Amino acid sequence: MKIREHNILVVDDNKDFADVFCDILRANHYFAESCYGGSQAIELIRKKKFDILFVDIRMPEVDGIQTLREVMKLRPETTVIMMTGYSVDELVHKALEEKASEIIYKPFEIDKVLSLISFYDKAPV
Repeated sequence: MKIREHNILVVDDNKDFADVFCDILRANHYFAESCYGGSQAIELIRKKKFDILFVDIRMPEVDGIQTLREVMKLRPETTVIMMTGYSVDELVHKALEEKASEIIYKPFEIDKVLSLISFYDKAPV
């Protein structure tokens, strides 16, 4: 099967979660990388173009909202899908105000996430 062209970055302070999610994306023929915090994600985005980012909302130091803001400044064409395992209505609302494309709640069904990626895969970039 052909590797899909979009690059995906998974940003989560839970290293195991980020790496397993990335492995699943690769198994589904996506280019995928993981990193473990907002500041690391921002550095990667300065150097490389990613089409889709999955960013945890709650992370220490540079949280998901700060990461989203910086991504939108550096690469406004990027699709950013925020992830959360908490009921954090205020943060979810803030993420949507800051132009997050979607919010997904952990734990999520991988089939739903793959459908979401497929939707943005077809969206004009």
